Amino acid sequence: MEKAALIEMCPASVKMTTISLIGGAYLIKSNKISETIRFDEDIYENQSINIAKLNECIKHLNMFKQLCEFNNITRIYCAASPIFLNVKNARGLFEEIVTSTGFNFNILSDDDEIKYVYNAILNSVEPNKAVILYINPNNTLVVNFAKRNIISTHILEFGANSLAFKFKDRTDTENIIKEMKAIIKEQFEKINLEFNSEEIGVIGAGQYFLALSRLVRKITRYPLDQDNNFCINKKDFDKAFNILKENGFDRTKRLAANISNERLDNIISSFVIMEAFFELYSNENLHITTKKISDAVIASKILKETTVESNTADVLETSLENIRFYYNIEDSNAEWVYNFTRNLFKQTSIIHKLTRKHFKALRIASAMYDCGKRVSFENHSKYSKDIILNSKIYGASHRDIITAAFACQFQNLENFQLSEWIKYKNIVDEDDLMAARKIGVLIKLSESLDCNKQQKISDVNCDILGEIVIIKVKTNTDASYEMAEAEKVSPAFKKVFNKDFQII
Repeated sequence: MEKAALIEMCPASVKMTTISLIGGAYLIKSNKISETIRFDEDIYENQSINIAKLNECIKHLNMFKQLCEFNNITRIYCAASPIFLNVKNARGLFEEIVTSTGFNFNILSDDDEIKYVYNAILNSVEPNKAVILYINPNNTLVVNFAKRNIISTHILEFGANSLAFKFKDRTDTENIIKEMKAIIKEQFEKINLEFNSEEIGVIGAGQYFLALSRLVRKITRYPLDQDNNFCINKKDFDKAFNILKENGFDRTKRLAANISNERLDNIISSFVIMEAFFELYSNENLHITTKKISDAVIASKILKETTVESNTADVLETSLENIRFYYNIEDSNAEWVYNFTRNLFKQTSIIHKLTRKHFKALRIASAMYDCGKRVSFENHSKYSKDIILNSKIYGASHRDIITAAFACQFQNLENFQLSEWIKYKNIVDEDDLMAARKIGVLIKLSESLDCNKQQKISDVNCDILGEIVIIKVKTNTDASYEMAEAEKVSPAFKKVFNKDFQII
C-alpha cells in the first residue's frame, strides 16, 4: 500500500494530511497534523510575512519531512493558499522554504480554488443543480451549477478571518455583527445572484460550515455522527448563532475541540456571512458537505487516475468502492450479493411494495453486507451496521444511511432491538423500518444462494402464485447446497413478506 501526503500552507496554519492509496484508484486518510501560524494577520497588516513566522513555518515543515521519511511516504504534494499571491516577500519566502526543507509549494490561483471547490463538492453530493457557498479564511466563493456544469462563479473579497481582522480592536458584538452584515450584503448584492431556492439546493462547504454542523447537532442532540449531507434549517442556525453571540466577539476564546479549533471571532464572522446569505437568497434548508479544496487537490495531484477536470459519474458507487477496498474481506462476494439482491428487489416489487426512494439503502447495505467481518465473523451483520453508521458515504442522505445500516443488521432478525431504532426516530420512520427488514431478508437470501462463493447461480426469475413466491434459479452446475441454505431463510421471509417461497 503506497503512502502519500498533502502539505498545505493555509492563511492561519500549516497542515499535513497523510493518505494510504489502495486499489490503484482509492484512498483513505490516515492522519492529519495542523500547526497554527497566523500568516494572515501579517498579510492584512503589511502584505509581508516576518522572519519569526517564516522560521516557525520551516521548523514545522522539517518536522513534516521527518515524519514522511519515517513513515515511508513516497509521494508528496505541496500547495499554498492564494492569499500568498498578495505577499510582497513571497518569492524569498518560498525560496527559503525550498532551501531549508526541499518542499516546493504550488500557490493556487483563485481559478484553481473555484475548480477544486466544484470538483470536491460535486463528488460528495448528487444534486442536479445547486449553489455552493464556500467560506475560506480569506475569501468567499459562490458557485452556481446545474446538470453537472458550472453556470456562474463569484469570488468575494471577504472571508471569516479577513472580516474578523477589520474589527480586531473591538468587543461590541452586536454592533460588529451589524456592520459586518452591511459589508457582506453590499458585496453579495453586486454579484446579482438569482436562483429559486425551492428548485435549487444550497450547499455549505468549508471548515466553518463543519463547525456549524457540529454545533447544531450538539444542541439538537442529533443521533447520527455524520456531517456530510446534514441538513440545517434557519431555526436551528439561529439557535447556534445565538450561542456564539452570548460568548462575545473574542479573539481569545475557542469552542470545544470537537466542534472547531478556530478562534471565536473568526467563527462569528463566518456565521455572519451565512446569515447574510440566508436573508438575501434563501430561507430554505442548507446542506453541509465535508469535502474541501484539499480533497480535490489530493484527488487530482496525488491519486493517479484522477484529474482536476474529471468528475465522478456515480458518487455513491465510488464512495462504496472506496470503503470496500479499505474494509477488504478475503473472498468477499459483496459485488455478487449486491447485483443479486438488486435483481430480487426488482422482481419481488409486487410483494414488498418498496419504491425507488429505498433503492440507495439497498445499494449501500448489500454492497457492504459483510464488511463487519473485519471486526469479527461472529455476528458480523451487527458490526456491518456500525461500520455503515460511522463511514463517510457520499451521495446518500442520512435516512438512506440509517436504513441501510439496519438492513445489514436485519440479515439476522433476532439482532434487532427497537430501542436502537427509536434513537433515530426524527430521521427515519415506520416505512423505513419496514424497508430495512425487507432489504435485510433479501440480502440474506442472496448471500445464501452464493454461500460457497462460487457463483454457481447466474440468474433468477420470480413468480408470485398466491401465497407462494416461486424462485427459479439458473445454473449450469449442481447448486443443491446453495439452494438448501437459501431454504433456511424461509421463516424470516415468511415473517417479513407474509409469504412462503420455493426455490426450483
